[in-house]
Amino acid sequence: MDPQVVKDIACSVGFSACGIAPAHRLSDAESRFRQSIALGYQADMHYLERDIDKRFDPQELLPGCQSVIVVTYNYLVDAMPASDRYRTARYTWIEDYHVLVKRLLEDVVAMMQRVGECRCRITVDSSCISEKNWAVEAGVGCYGKNGLVHNDSGSYFVLGAILSDVAFESYDSPLESDCGECRLCMEKCPAKALETPYRVDAQKCFAYHLNENKNPDNEVLESAPLIFGCDVCQEVCPKNKKIFPNKDNISKKSVFLQLQNQGFENLRNEEFKAYFGNTAIARRKYERLYRAIKTKMSLK
Repeated sequence: MDPQVVKDIACSVGFSACGIAPAHRLSDAESRFRQSIALGYQADMHYLERDIDKRFDPQELLPGCQSVIVVTYNYLVDAMPASDRYRTARYTWIEDYHVLVKRLLEDVVAMMQRVGECRCRITVDSSCISEKNWAVEAGVGCYGKNGLVHNDSGSYFVLGAILSDVAFESYDSPLESDCGECRLCMEKCPAKALETPYRVDAQKCFAYHLNENKNPDNEVLESAPLIFGCDVCQEVCPKNKKIFPNKDNISKKSVFLQLQNQGFENLRNEEFKAYFGNTAIARRKYERLYRAIKTKMSLK
């Protein structure tokens, strides 16, 4: 199959970029991942310790897989939250990317199957496959010192992948970082989670404590700049200075952006779904979000 056909399809449905890599075992990436696990960087996200073989070998998830198609979606939206105190990471400002990206990928697969017969498996944080490492292999991202970034289009994007039994006429090459001597993200990280370049220590990262840690320490919540996620390392990254909002997100803006400070402080469980039900925050439930809100309230 002609790779440009798939890339044109991906861009036509709303993705920012699309790259395609030949399926093979990512042995070097697996080795680095196992080192990070051994150092405890996963904190209590023990699911990262399981199925490591499947994480780096697409054949384990789709027998006969020949190609991995990776897309990026620019989640920036032209909006400003009404609250100046209770902020969340920018990827939550639009529809839950798990749902959005999956829907768009289903459109891509449907159009691919009109071009030629193929078996595909879609993944959007929905399997153990290492989407970030495959983004590097497919040339749509590289590992910067604070995580996945693109040298030209910054880091305000989420990923989706298609495993396919299609063999393409040509493939993309891995992308390498040009971060050079820049250390802004490492120096500005309020949690000091980037002390080892190119590796994020989840034990320290505010995003981990706000989003994943089931029993975060109140002192950590008090120190966090946001109440869900953390954007500091992206905000200071020079690669993000010229990145523009995605006009396709105008209709996808989250309704909770209209909440002012008092709206967050008075938020009830029964209102949570109305404001956050279609966002990535809904996956972490009312109790976790409101604990962060109450912690911030106590600092007033």
